[in-house]
This record gives sequence, structure tokens and C-alpha cells, in this order.
Amino acid sequence: MKSYLILILLSFLAAGCIAPEIQTGNPSEYELPGLENTTIFYLNFSSVQVVDNVVNTTSVAFILQDNTEANFRNPVAVDYSGKNVSFNVSKEVIFGKVFARFEFNSPFTGFVAFTESGSQDFNYPLTKNGSIRVVLPVNYTAGSAFLGVSQPKPDNITIDASGREVLVWEKPYPAHKSIRVKYIHKDAPTLLFYFFFTLFIFAAMVMGYYYLSLNALKKKRSLMEKDVRK
Repeated sequence: MKSYLILILLSFLAAGCIAPEIQTGNPSEYELPGLENTTIFYLNFSSVQVVDNVVNTTSVAFILQDNTEANFRNPVAVDYSGKNVSFNVSKEVIFGKVFARFEFNSPFTGFVAFTESGSQDFNYPLTKNGSIRVVLPVNYTAGSAFLGVSQPKPDNITIDASGREVLVWEKPYPAHKSIRVKYIHKDAPTLLFYFFFTLFIFAAMVMGYYYLSLNALKKKRSLMEKDVRK
């Protein structure tokens, strides 16, 4: 009896649990650049748009960052001709990890996209081989040696037509299990330098005032001691 219950529990964990129906999105909300075997992440502070190329598949799943209601939204599927394709989508929890699963009635080739929550410290686990592109917001960078973070180091960094920094990895998996990008405003290092410079000037002024005050007190004490001796 105990073995039977354990078998049921393991089956449940392996199968996961399916979330309620999710509303599909509008393909016009996404950039579909037509790059094969490439997953693209468009970072935008509090959200991430994920665009992935799939080839001849009836099902594809993506790991999500968390299981909040707003974390996965506006899923779409578009073939290479730009035509919307019908699909079913659900969220599953398998061994503690949250997945978004797209299912198609027949083998599908094209692009799937969705939006999930994000931050300026982006971390994504890798589960398959292929090219990865991370597109940063305009005027932001991950290339600062002091504040920005790109792990592992990108194979290439380019600027797209919109002036956005694009980090490119060519088949990082399975050598690397995840990609982390912490991005900052391009002016942040300069502003930080001015902040510390101003702080240094302020500290120098305080120290100078303290030194002059201490000297004045020493002179006053010396005069008082002379008066006492007289």
C-alpha cells in the first residue's frame, strides 16, 4: 500500500500541475526578426519579452522565473509567413520548476513569444543548445567592468538599428547552464564618479574645518597658559 502511494506521488510530481487557461496576446506587441535556432530576450526593467524559433514541433516548453499570476502573459505563435497559428498554452510545475508549455495541433515551424516579469538583474537557465540574444533597453549597457555583469562573457556585442546593445552567445549550452545579465544606464559610471568626487570634496572640507578648528583651539590654549604663568 505504501509503495502504491509513493508511486502515485512520483507520477504527480513528474506530470506537474496545469494552470488555468491563459489569454493569448497580440503578435504586433513583439519583434519577430526571423532568426533561426535563436532565442531572443528583450529586457525592459520590470518585464522580459521572449521570442523563440521552433522547428517542426507539436510541443515546446520554457522555464519561467517564478509562479506569480503576472509572470507569464500574452503568448503568441506566428509562422514564417507572418500568419497567426492556433495553440494551447498552460503553466506546469515539475519538480519545483515552473514551465510554460505551448501545444500545437500539427507540427509547427515559426516563432513563439510571451512576456514574463523581470528586473535589471536578468538570470535565465539554459535547457537547450542554440544561439541566445539579449537585447537591452536604449542607453543601457552590461559592458561596464565596474557595475555591469555578463556571465558567461558574450561571444559578440552589437548595436541594433534602434541603438540598443545586443549581447550574443553562440550555442552556450551545455558548457554553461545559465546566462546572467545585470545592466545599468550608460551614464551610471560617470554619475557614480561625480558622486564619489563630491563626497571626497565634502570630506576634505570637513577635515580642513576640523584641522583649522583644532589649531585655533591649540593657539587659544597656549595663550591661556601664558596668561596663567604671568
